[in-house]
Amino acid sequence: MEIFREIQFNSDGIMIIRYSYMQMIKFEDIVCVYTDRPYLVIVTKEKVKSHLLQFSIKQMIDILPDNFCICNQSTIVNVDCLTVWQKRKDEYWVQLITDHEFKVSRRCKNALKDKWRFIYKLSEME
Repeated sequence: MEIFREIQFNSDGIMIIRYSYMQMIKFEDIVCVYTDRPYLVIVTKEKVKSHLLQFSIKQMIDILPDNFCICNQSTIVNVDCLTVWQKRKDEYWVQLITDHEFKVSRRCKNALKDKWRFIYKLSEME
């Protein structure tokens, strides 16, 4: 994985500027963002590519559109890419279309659940 030289944001996505080329990552193609300190890893739908950024989770969630939600202190998920919401013992977990699984923190559980319900108009979730 290559660390980027410069990053620009617009209404459609993130423009990654590397030393030899530029790449646009559309927000709709982002599955999740998680920390791999000191970097953020962006996982996309296309070939499950990962991209390293020097940003914080807080900075990233402020930039991403409304279909993204913090899952725990080190993970942001695209609610449109969420496939499974599961309770294991006393913990909640989500699985994404890329088969990534993340634990949902107690602090983030209700916001994530409400956003998923709203998007998919689910009537009942545990």
